[in-house]
Amino acid sequence: MTDFKGVSIVTGAVTETESLRRTVDYILEKCDHSDLTEIIIGYPDRATPECVAVIKELEAMQSDVSIWSFVQKRPRLGFLTEAFDAVKGSHVITVDSDMALDLDLIPQMIEGAKKEPDTIFSASRWIDGGSFEGYNKFKKVLNYCSQKFLAVLYQSKLTDFTIPFQIAPAELLKSINFEETNFAIFIEMVLKPLRLGCKIKELPTNCHSRTEGESSNSFAQLPFYLKTALHIRFMPKEKILK
Repeated sequence: MTDFKGVSIVTGAVTETESLRRTVDYILEKCDHSDLTEIIIGYPDRATPECVAVIKELEAMQSDVSIWSFVQKRPRLGFLTEAFDAVKGSHVITVDSDMALDLDLIPQMIEGAKKEPDTIFSASRWIDGGSFEGYNKFKKVLNYCSQKFLAVLYQSKLTDFTIPFQIAPAELLKSINFEETNFAIFIEMVLKPLRLGCKIKELPTNCHSRTEGESSNSFAQLPFYLKTALHIRFMPKEKILK
């Protein structure tokens, strides 16, 4: 049984400036600070000077919540696993810094984890109350078909396997052998706990167009998603853990 003792919020940035600042400001404004252990920002050495300047500004803020950053060693989204290994909270929330998903969900996730600390609460754009706004129509259809395929492949009632927005027990994330460093790590974060028998509950969220920067998650990522989904589905459970 995992006890809720505070959440570490993990995000990353490369070119984001104002959206990153707004993300952190929102968290500090809307969340009870006694629930927040820390806010962690990972960034690569190729991050823009403007982005790094905002990160340093946030770290220097006078706040009772620890805000710290690190230059990632693993490529691309590999910073997530580096952060998971370093978190001090009992739970972890992963969130984008581009304001593409509703940050209103964060307090709900925290309340859910307080009541059911062993449950993963994951966002969904497809359940009642969720939506896509300003989303490419073809990408939306493709996303829908992908979710249905994964639901059949894993015999699961989940509706959104590919969204990088969830709260999970820190010890669980520390114990999992994450293999991907591209966007496929997002489905690792759902599919590997699913294979381990973890309870996952979905909360509706709205998906918006990015307010800043360009997304690197293109159609070219689809083969990686498919390869990862099939790999995890048939891998021995003992290999899911470190």
